[in-house]
Amino acid sequence: MEKNINTQLNIIEKAIKWVKETDSMKGAKGENAYRNLVNYRRKLNKKKFALEGNPAAAMYGESQAGKSYLVSALLSVAGKSFKVLDGKENEFDFKTQINPRGNEMESTSVATRFSTKYKWINKEYPIIAKLLSPTDIILVICEAYYNNLKVNKPLSFDNLKEKILSFELLYSDKKQCQESITEDNILDIEEYFNDNFSKLVFNNLKDAGFFEKISLIVSKVSSENWKDVFSLLWNFNPQLTKLFDDLIIQYKQIDFTDTVYLPMDAVLRDKGTLLDVSRLDEIYDSFKGQETNYSEKTTIFYHDNSGSEKILTFSKPFLCALSAEIIFVLPDELINKKPFLAHTDLLDFPGTRRFESTNEESISDKSLTVLLRRGRVDYLFNKYSSYERINALLFCQNHKQSSQSVMPEKLNRWIGNMIGVTPEERENFQIPVSPLFIISTWFNKDMEFDYNNDKSGELQSLNERWYQRFIKTLSGEIIKTSDYEWFNNWTVSNRFFQNIYLLRDFDKSSETNSQIFRGFNENSTELEEIKPETYPNFRVDLRKSFINFDFVKKHFENPENSWDRAASINEDGTQLIIDKLNIAASNINAARYEKSVRELNVILFSIISLLKEYYNSPDKAESLLKAIKTAGNVQANLAIAFGRDPYFFGTMMRKLMMNNSDVYNLYLNKIRDIERRDVVNMDKYIGIRLQVSELDPNASFETNLEYLRKHFEQRTIQECQDFFEKDKDIDLNELFYGNKVRVKSFSQVLAKELETFWFDDYIFRNQTFLSEILSKEGFQDIQDMLRRLYEKLDITEIIAEKIRRYVDGYRNIEDVYEMIADISAEMINKFINTVGLEYYNESNYNDLKKASENINGLSWEHNELQFEKNTKSEVAELITQMENLPELLNQNPLPKEKLKFLPNYRNYIMWYDLLKAGFVTASGVPNYDPIANEKLGAIIKEFETIEY
Repeated sequence: MEKNINTQLNIIEKAIKWVKETDSMKGAKGENAYRNLVNYRRKLNKKKFALEGNPAAAMYGESQAGKSYLVSALLSVAGKSFKVLDGKENEFDFKTQINPRGNEMESTSVATRFSTKYKWINKEYPIIAKLLSPTDIILVICEAYYNNLKVNKPLSFDNLKEKILSFELLYSDKKQCQESITEDNILDIEEYFNDNFSKLVFNNLKDAGFFEKISLIVSKVSSENWKDVFSLLWNFNPQLTKLFDDLIIQYKQIDFTDTVYLPMDAVLRDKGTLLDVSRLDEIYDSFKGQETNYSEKTTIFYHDNSGSEKILTFSKPFLCALSAEIIFVLPDELINKKPFLAHTDLLDFPGTRRFESTNEESISDKSLTVLLRRGRVDYLFNKYSSYERINALLFCQNHKQSSQSVMPEKLNRWIGNMIGVTPEERENFQIPVSPLFIISTWFNKDMEFDYNNDKSGELQSLNERWYQRFIKTLSGEIIKTSDYEWFNNWTVSNRFFQNIYLLRDFDKSSETNSQIFRGFNENSTELEEIKPETYPNFRVDLRKSFINFDFVKKHFENPENSWDRAASINEDGTQLIIDKLNIAASNINAARYEKSVRELNVILFSIISLLKEYYNSPDKAESLLKAIKTAGNVQANLAIAFGRDPYFFGTMMRKLMMNNSDVYNLYLNKIRDIERRDVVNMDKYIGIRLQVSELDPNASFETNLEYLRKHFEQRTIQECQDFFEKDKDIDLNELFYGNKVRVKSFSQVLAKELETFWFDDYIFRNQTFLSEILSKEGFQDIQDMLRRLYEKLDITEIIAEKIRRYVDGYRNIEDVYEMIADISAEMINKFINTVGLEYYNESNYNDLKKASENINGLSWEHNELQFEKNTKSEVAELITQMENLPELLNQNPLPKEKLKFLPNYRNYIMWYDLLKAGFVTASGVPNYDPIANEKLGAIIKEFETIEY
């Protein structure tokens, strides 16, 4: 698969080169083709990134939620503590010699990966550090800025445009000087902003042209000057800019390499482990720890840009800041005892915290590094989720009340992306065990005896444990079931989510802590239960209260087994988790592979379809001839209608054009409908697209419907269409030809709704009248042509773009109903009046000019008909002629020089001519160099040989 991706990427470069070098692709046509190809390149590189890295079962949750214990428990063998090896077979206890001390405080600074897939390349440097890219660093700081700061004075739109223009003037004529931040990376930043930050922020940057314009010059901006350009994204905040530049200066010392190798000393606690969050504080502060052998620097081994081996000394604080994850290599033989490691790595994320609320004008050096850690944790989870690097999520939840508010949305988004948005989609994600595990950690605290409140025969204090942990904390705060329905509406066959596990800590369960079992401290094994003297049956009753608690009965697959596997002597819950993880891991990669194949085939098909738009085949020439003939037939009907009634044209146009009030009412009803809908229902289109990845906006309606039929096991096309449109209230046009953004963005929803309303409803209200003029076939021909032209000219996107600033992110949309209705009606009526000519770009005009050399009667310019060129005497003559219109029309031959100045004839003849231009443009104009066309044909054939 990766080989095919690389082949496809190479062919895309050929296609991009063809676009740049072909004369007929100059102007907007070439720009659009280039941008589309670049985006397909990005999508392929994203899939490549996902497939190159090992998928991981990620441990995720708040700080001090028990993730580190879970790691050690999952990887330890036969009751022994988990140990890692260096390249010389020396063992190091992960919990006591490497992992930072928690002390119920935020302690871990970087994501930690445990893998059997990675191998040592130098035994002196057994630890692998995967580093953030320069683009990652930009987005980490943006996460800090937009989600963890109180922003007082964002840049105005005019200031943004002014700054971007200054960058263009400064760098446009310079030579390329770096490849560490590329055009594709800027578009990745654009995508991240769109997905994760305020729409107002994204729209301002997009409308000001930041992403489009900076993407074209970024390769000419040296790393020394990155701070000048990218600090615009965080409003030129001096503290954040200082942090960014300091990180880049350090990073440049190691050639912006993505991987470095470290000695074991770099991660040992007594030497100042890189895993400790204190390292970040030491970027701008001195060491304040208790490690007597602390070292501020470490040696690192890496390969430079030329492939040469390099060894140098590097700052630990900055290395910690630059690291995305630290990788510990596990021995292959561990797979025999932990089969899940054959299919997945374990990835321990640092704990999440509530967003900071620092004032942007009051950032100290201390708060600067806190912002760095917050931004990095949030960014990495978002990136790894988006890039499919997490194939299972082990979400850890302890017994305490949640201290942050971001978790509900993050969990809901991950579930939607990975498993499905609706119960039906999650049902169709066919895997025996859900890839989402909820691990209820610190279960020993629930098993503690409370001498003050636990009394025999009194269930309230026992049940209070489960109420506090499961209903108040898990349901109410972490999942927030009041806003997100998945927990209590999981799949069609299983209403309640049931993949929850209990986990207790052996050490914390001992006689010196929770006093549950005796013996572990001295023997590393539990010998007997510690029974409260005043209530010897306490844990027997506690077990009953757990099993009979309503939440437990709903959300635990087997409550008795869950309790016994976590609360029995020498059972901490780990083995049950491992058993289920083995099942999930062995199945999920196959599902992931199939999903990737479907998505890659969609990308491939889309690229071929795009290039075929510019390839002139015999079929395309035949299609053009048919369009010209159809235009001639329609023009004949118009000519006959004009002969019958010279005033028909005005009436006909009024039937085609929209009233402002119709658009106003359409928008009003649509917005109210959207506001009434539940958040999850708004995402139903995304959910179906996630499952049926073959759906393609470039394919026909029937082709997409067939994809849908096959996937959801419908017997016939009609049955499938009725099921989704009538039973599920799915707009299939929206599903097939919309996009994720359209479902989320008011402006695009409204613009698409306007298109659908005009073509499928409004015009048909006047079908009888229009068919009398044009004939039924002629009416259908014009409607089909206008729809193709509407799509070809991207009128929906143009309208959406025009109203976006008034709608997206605007809190009081009702304030602008009338204005956006007026704007939209005016734009669609201009399209009708000019048969699209009003929205032609330079490429469209050039194509028409080329076509006019070979097509008789192709005319679109009538400058002589403009009234402002008429003199007063000509206007007086015009009035006289209007009074004598019947006489003029009965003359043979017709006095065209006089008639063309009459308003009804003038408008008619202009639209008559523009109609043919519309048919030609909608069909596609053959304007090409035969040699260039042959090259494109060869490129298309190369794409067609790829099979996934």
